[in-house]
Parts: sequence; structure tokens; C-alpha cells
Amino acid sequence: MSDIQPQVVVLTPSEWTEISSPYLAGGRKSESWEIVSIEIVGKRLSAVIRMTSTYLSETDDSQFHLSFITYLEFLSQLLIIYGHVWAGVPKKTREGWVLESSTRNINAIRDPEHIQVEMEVASIRRVGVPVIAIAKFKVSDKLGGLCTARLKAIVP
Repeated sequence: MSDIQPQVVVLTPSEWTEISSPYLAGGRKSESWEIVSIEIVGKRLSAVIRMTSTYLSETDDSQFHLSFITYLEFLSQLLIIYGHVWAGVPKKTREGWVLESSTRNINAIRDPEHIQVEMEVASIRRVGVPVIAIAKFKVSDKLGGLCTARLKAIVP
């Protein structure tokens, strides 16, 4: 056991700026993506995503890597789309909510042009008007990138 007592550290804006992530501080806002294709077969959805604008990190020699923040955006969108198709609802008119999420980043996704998403719905059911769905995702690229995720959401 350590005998180190907690100490109070007060940082100035210039100090926290030096040790903060430029990506989280605003670089992420320069990223955008589009869905290239979607195929739904039963409880499975396959999609291809393409980054239309990327943030290039000065601290990553390879420059681009897909952030979990960005892939949670498009995984959420794909789950919303699936829920509408499953429920037979042709237009989104209500808000959805991600109730739970977990991610695992195994190997960095480095190809911004062809991001493959495989989704498997573990459960889906109507609760009144909305639908509650739990889905597992695999996000990969042709360069060996791999991430997994699980979302539980209320889909309108």
C-alpha cells in the first residue's frame, strides 16, 4: 500500500491546454461520414461507411485512426435505421436514446474509405410505441482494423 497522500493540483488554462487532446478539444468536429451501403437480412445488418472528412492527428504517425466517438455515431444511426425497418415505420418522427453502450478497440481502423460494419440484433421488442433493441457490432477495415461494440437503445 502506498502512503502517498492526495494532493490538490490547480491547473491554469495554458497548462491543461498543453496536455489536452486536440481531437477532443475540437478536431472531432471536423470529421464527417456517410453510409455507402446497407443490407439487412433477418437480424443482421451489413453496412459500408466512408469518412467524407477526417481529422489527422499530429501525435499519430499514421495520421488517421477511427475514433470510438465517430463509430458510435454511425452505429447508433444504423441501429435507428434497423429499428425503423423492423417496425415498419417509414419515417423517423421521434427521438431515440442510447441506454447503454460498450466498446472494445482491438486494432485501429486506418482506412477511411471502406469501413465495414456487421450488426447482429441480440433482441428487439416493442414497448408501446417505441422499440427497444440490443445489438452487437463488429467494425473493421481491409487493413486489419477491428473494433467491437454493444448498444442498447430505444428506437422510435
